[in-house]
Amino acid sequence: MRHHQNTIASLLSPLLGLPHEDVAKLIEVPQKNGQGDLALACFSFAKTLKQSPQIIAQNLVQNIQKNPLPPEIEKVQCESGYINFFVNASELAKSILPTLLSSDQPIGKKDPNNAKPIVIEFSSPNIAKPFSIGHLRSTNLGACLSRIYMHQGWSVERINHLGDWGTQFGKLITAYKLWGLDLDLSSEPIDKLFKLYVRFHKEEESNPDLLDQARQAFAKLEAGDQETHKLWTMFCDFTKKEFQQLYAQLGVTFDHLWGESFYMPHVPQLFEDLRSKHLVFQDQGAQIIDLKDHKLGVAVLQKGDESSLYITRDLAAARYRFDTFDFERMIYVVGSEQAHHFQQLFKILELMGAAFFDRCEYVNFGQISFGKEKMSTRKGNVVFLKDVLSRAQEEVLKVIQSKNPDLKGQEDIAKQVALGALLYADISARRIKNIKFDWDDILSFEGETGPYLQYSYVRMQSLIRKFDQGLSSELNMDELKEPEEIKLVKQLAWLEHALEKVIEHNEPFFLGKYLMETTQCFNKFYQKCRILDQAAPTAHMRMSLVCATAHVIKTGLDLLGIPTPERM
Repeated sequence: MRHHQNTIASLLSPLLGLPHEDVAKLIEVPQKNGQGDLALACFSFAKTLKQSPQIIAQNLVQNIQKNPLPPEIEKVQCESGYINFFVNASELAKSILPTLLSSDQPIGKKDPNNAKPIVIEFSSPNIAKPFSIGHLRSTNLGACLSRIYMHQGWSVERINHLGDWGTQFGKLITAYKLWGLDLDLSSEPIDKLFKLYVRFHKEEESNPDLLDQARQAFAKLEAGDQETHKLWTMFCDFTKKEFQQLYAQLGVTFDHLWGESFYMPHVPQLFEDLRSKHLVFQDQGAQIIDLKDHKLGVAVLQKGDESSLYITRDLAAARYRFDTFDFERMIYVVGSEQAHHFQQLFKILELMGAAFFDRCEYVNFGQISFGKEKMSTRKGNVVFLKDVLSRAQEEVLKVIQSKNPDLKGQEDIAKQVALGALLYADISARRIKNIKFDWDDILSFEGETGPYLQYSYVRMQSLIRKFDQGLSSELNMDELKEPEEIKLVKQLAWLEHALEKVIEHNEPFFLGKYLMETTQCFNKFYQKCRILDQAAPTAHMRMSLVCATAHVIKTGLDLLGIPTPERM
């Protein structure tokens, strides 16, 4: 619809005495059906023109109608201070369908030449701890944003900021030496290390000395003790191997696997720079930055035993990334519980005079759960993501075997549908909202679910296989008559708008919502309009809509990382 917004701006710009680009920014999508395809609100002009929005809208419409409308605009109406523009569906189809039907490549992919660099940090699980269902949100949201930014022409650096440093490793090393020396870590190492970590916290309740031992162990690690470092390296290697298998299942890749330890060599210089700017003070042996004047409390950068904290490593990481990539933007996809941390981080960067402090963005999100109790690695009440994926696959396989027992490749299809169910459930609501997964809801082939999208795509592919005539190169779009045809054509034109909203708000929800609405439009069209047994002009026109819709859905689902099986 970008072309239509420009056309409307050309009509309004001389009447309003405003630049074309300013008017184009004011043209919006109506919230309700029946209010046109595009609209201009006249309320912002009331003070300048000294008229009511209703009068302004009426006058503008009267002036527009003095001349014939452009062919792409069917009619113009005013209502309650708005000017509503209705797009000519036949002309719209002529303009968009050739593009949607011309290639198997993703629709609307922007030229990456002279791309702006953006760093996206996401997933970031902790070493030697399970990859829980809670980690799915950061991983999925970050992967979606990475794909969409790349599709929109950005140069993306995907960073997995692994939690591979900190006092928790002192705890794990202590636990391993006390109770884990006989463990065989060649199989299920994360499960076994996790049990040690949970046991440490349970034992600590009756033996407070364990925490001192853990602090000493981490201090030895930071000091470079060979034995301690060897254990830490072993824990990291086992964990990375298991994580990589899970990322492969999710279809997620990274450009850089840089944990917190990667930035430790840059911490001494960071402290020098902070001291030169008189930002760091000593308080009871700890190194702190006082942010109380900014209503952000105190940021502790180094404990009294000289062990660092993760805000220190985040500061070093931010500077290293800017020096390396000269990024236009840097996005942290991290849960909402870390809001205070990022407020402190960005404020310290500003106080340091970092040129990029205002290019850093915190993309937060709510929690994900299967039950009422909040998950905690210390308590051990964690739902492993690998177990969730396995359970989802089992449930989907049962459905397939009951409804289509002769389907080939059932297990592979079950994996694709299970993954689609989980990934879509994650982005089906705004990221800031908490999500509670329910098996019956997310695995349903009806309603607003991933399997519903996938099944509808399979239906499109089935129609395409059955249509053996081949699409005509000259489609008669004047055949568009049914309301369901017209609505589907208009819906197909909004993919670019949905992607722009994702970028504007860092919110994959907008693409998921668009795909659901498009699929629902298609299914209404499919139920109302016969396709394969129609005369050639009508059959070709309707099949062009099927093929175009399939291409749009395929493009969108690929950007969301949701598989698109050909059969189900």
